[in-house]
Amino acid sequence: MKFKNLSLLAGALALSLTAIPYTAHAKPAQQFAQANQPTVAPPPQIKLTPQQQEQVKKINLQVRNDINKVLTPAQRKQLEASLKARRSPQEITTDLKLTQQQGQKLRQIVVASQQQIFNNVLTNQQRQEIQQYQQSRQSGKR
Repeated sequence: MKFKNLSLLAGALALSLTAIPYTAHAKPAQQFAQANQPTVAPPPQIKLTPQQQEQVKKINLQVRNDINKVLTPAQRKQLEASLKARRSPQEITTDLKLTQQQGQKLRQIVVASQQQIFNNVLTNQQRQEIQQYQQSRQSGKR
């Protein structure tokens, strides 16, 4: 149960700290686009093989362990409460009252795990799909 909650934290932090999607179940573009912003292509729906899924699980387990080391016991307790209350990633981050150092460390953990997944787990085709999506988002923001 604790691993499941920490897994949710890793996901929540990844969503709140970065904009790089690595999910197999991405949300439709309508949910990302706002009325005043141009519409961009939807995030790629990357299909992971069973082997890739296993590799991602191992990386996520390490992320959970690393995050656990950064948080204080009180923050871990607050995290559990926030996850049970189904708070948004931004609300969870606020609830935890992270120090600047903790926030930086968590960002480093998330970015390093994403880079590990991107460089060591995904195929060239999957990486290309993500890069194309990122380029479309960047050109849509201009």
